[in-house]
Amino acid sequence: MIDTLDYKSLTKEELQYIFSDIDFPLEPMWHQLVSLAFAAKRDRVAFFHDVGTGKTLTALHTLKLWDCQKTLVVCPSSAFSSWRRDLRYHTDFSYEFLIGGGRDRKKLLKKKKDVFVINFEGLKTIYAKLFKKVGWRMIESSFIHGFDGLVLDEVHKCKNYDALQSILCCAISARADHVIGLTGTPIDKSYLELFNIFKAIDLGKSLGSNFFSYRYKYFDKIMQGSKYGRKWPEWILKEGCEEEILDRISDVTLSFDMEECFDLPEVNEIVRYLHPSDQFLQVQEDIITNKPLRIPGTNVKIGGKIKAKAHALRELPSGFIYYGENKSVLRLSKNPKIEALLDFLEDTASKVVLFYWYTEEREIIEKALRKAKIPFCSVYGGQGDIRKEEEITRFSEDKKDKVLLSQATIASEGFDAYVADVVIFFSPFSSPKMRKQCIGRIRRKGQTKKCLVVDFVLENSMEERVIERRGPRFNLVQETMEYIRDFHKSSSVSIV
Repeated sequence: MIDTLDYKSLTKEELQYIFSDIDFPLEPMWHQLVSLAFAAKRDRVAFFHDVGTGKTLTALHTLKLWDCQKTLVVCPSSAFSSWRRDLRYHTDFSYEFLIGGGRDRKKLLKKKKDVFVINFEGLKTIYAKLFKKVGWRMIESSFIHGFDGLVLDEVHKCKNYDALQSILCCAISARADHVIGLTGTPIDKSYLELFNIFKAIDLGKSLGSNFFSYRYKYFDKIMQGSKYGRKWPEWILKEGCEEEILDRISDVTLSFDMEECFDLPEVNEIVRYLHPSDQFLQVQEDIITNKPLRIPGTNVKIGGKIKAKAHALRELPSGFIYYGENKSVLRLSKNPKIEALLDFLEDTASKVVLFYWYTEEREIIEKALRKAKIPFCSVYGGQGDIRKEEEITRFSEDKKDKVLLSQATIASEGFDAYVADVVIFFSPFSSPKMRKQCIGRIRRKGQTKKCLVVDFVLENSMEERVIERRGPRFNLVQETMEYIRDFHKSSSVSIV
């Protein structure tokens, strides 16, 4: 189907007339009505609207338009609060959240509800089985629930074609009549990621059903890193192929920038550079030059493997390093980031969402906040879906909770935190996609205040390289090798 209509040229009055016979509990905004008009002639759509533009409610309006009788929503567990809010207050759908173990989820699926919501990780407890020798495998006989609708929220989580959750999403999609893929950040590093995203949405109609054929047609293989004795391939998009890929997905894809949807306050982004301690500089030099770490009471040596050094040099600016097979922890005695964080929180009356990467960072930050008697909420891995949702809700509703600690790998997507107007990155992230998702927690519909984004960056550390070079091609190992080379140059130490 080739559709040449410019849907964005439709006025709100025209759209309201088109959909006047549908009773929406909450009147859709203009960009949501455009999305409905786009979906009306299609059974499968990709809504790549910007972070914070109300994609959850857009999807629910679309399900109502399609008259779906039984829908499965697959989303990150951090998005449960947003789906629960919109289902409860803005639709007349009955719904159930699939939580607990496999037996619990299967039992809940027997209820007569319009919408069932589950996280990506939970799919395997229903549609796969763990075998001793081969691990998790999909079970064909498990697909008995008859979903005619499927919503894949943050569909970029399906980008890995051989990951179990991607395989399961594609299998559910193949059995559904209507499918919606939602994300504000479809691409992180490469257009390669689009292949399986669209396989999950339209079963390969747009970009084909074979990943290797797609890669061969649109990408060239370039070997990198031979200068340092280590090679790895990078797949570079062929000249002119970007336009062809975008053209192929255009028939099922609609996207809106945030500025197209509504006016939002501006965002001021600053980098707070912090002076490193002498101990940090000593330990960093020990890691680079393969010496035992000069930390009292320890006899730890990171070793010469570049990958181990890369991770240690990324961890160290936050005041710790993991070492050994059991991931033991060494902490520095002085942490400039903690001092800067407490000073910042003392000087602001705003609520703050603080993103971090490592579990040890959370433990360091939580200890400091408790000591300073600063109330906080915390969302992290292994916490459980119900507890995550409770923490996010408490942060939004309880005025005394000033900080939401959010582990970026667990909770950078899917929830509203516009009660805050400050985001702090305890360490700079190299992924533009993840950074955009994190900032989108506060800069979204409902935000009325000017937003502030702060990166804590330790001087004379790997973090300076991350903040300078973050982008779709950042490679930790490669950047570490260059950082070590520059370190030796500046210190006039010969490379061993």
